[in-house]
Amino acid sequence: MTFYKTLAAVGLIAMTAVSGAQAETVLKLATAAPEKTPWGAQVNRLAEAVAEESEGRLKIEPYFNSQLGTENDTLAQLARGRIEMGLFTVSAGAQQAPEVGLMQLYGLYESNDQRACVQDNYLTDEIRARLSPKGVYFGAWAEVGNGWLMSDRPVTSPEDLKGLKVGISVNKINSAYWQTMEANPVPVSPGEAASALSTGLIDVYPTVYTFYIPSGLNKIAPVVTEYNYSNGPAMWAVSQRVMDRMSEEDQAALKRAFDRFTSKSIMDEVFAFENVLRQMHVDGGGQVIPVSEEQVASFRAKLPPFWAEMTAEYGEDGEKIMKLIEDGKANCAP
Repeated sequence: MTFYKTLAAVGLIAMTAVSGAQAETVLKLATAAPEKTPWGAQVNRLAEAVAEESEGRLKIEPYFNSQLGTENDTLAQLARGRIEMGLFTVSAGAQQAPEVGLMQLYGLYESNDQRACVQDNYLTDEIRARLSPKGVYFGAWAEVGNGWLMSDRPVTSPEDLKGLKVGISVNKINSAYWQTMEANPVPVSPGEAASALSTGLIDVYPTVYTFYIPSGLNKIAPVVTEYNYSNGPAMWAVSQRVMDRMSEEDQAALKRAFDRFTSKSIMDEVFAFENVLRQMHVDGGGQVIPVSEEQVASFRAKLPPFWAEMTAEYGEDGEKIMKLIEDGKANCAP
């Protein structure tokens, strides 16, 4: 009898262990970011938050360095439920719902603090509503960083930029923006930027410090004009199919984990990393050219027709998104 009691107890323990293992849901998270970067740290912090909020029921399994594929490919897989989560640029989100690209329209904001306020308080519900029918649940805002003008010369005014060949990733916003500046946009992938600058195919390659320094591009185009032509919002995303299969309890846990991430806190981490890279560039003999308020104003004076053109591209959807942005700007300090 004692034997059978012992066997029953062992069986109960084993069943409990199996049940516990089955209760843990693994969520694969795709990202292009290396682990030893601010984005990698944010991914790991999200994983900890999700485990904590779900009391261990949910486990994020990160795949860094584009291990699961390119950004656009992995977001498409996520929309179909083949990948559970990811960290993506808003540009990738615009592949699913094109109008959300307006949320990163160049030159709209007076400051990054203003952008953080508008994103969190005016655009979150809108981007979530537009991506959800496409199979993508928007979790929270993330950040790519600030875009500057990299070249072999200072570019401190639209007059300096006029006629120059600018390397771009091709999309409507990029092409229209540089045409508005009377520059000549040239399609160039990030991997081709160094050779394009070396051969004179392009004169300027606008990008972020987090690509400029690690790629070695700063050795070929050593002059950075700090006209902040673009800001790069990004997003944490979950497959809507995966979200819908979760219990209400697990959905709530995931949402609480996302709530720990605000635009301002995420931006501050990324910008601090940019400052480290900027100093590395200066210490290595590179040039950083500041721009005055008047010079910034000369660039921005050319932008209203560009904003209007991009808004019109998306009809009523564009008008609605731009109204949200303008309402937000009116209520968020510069």
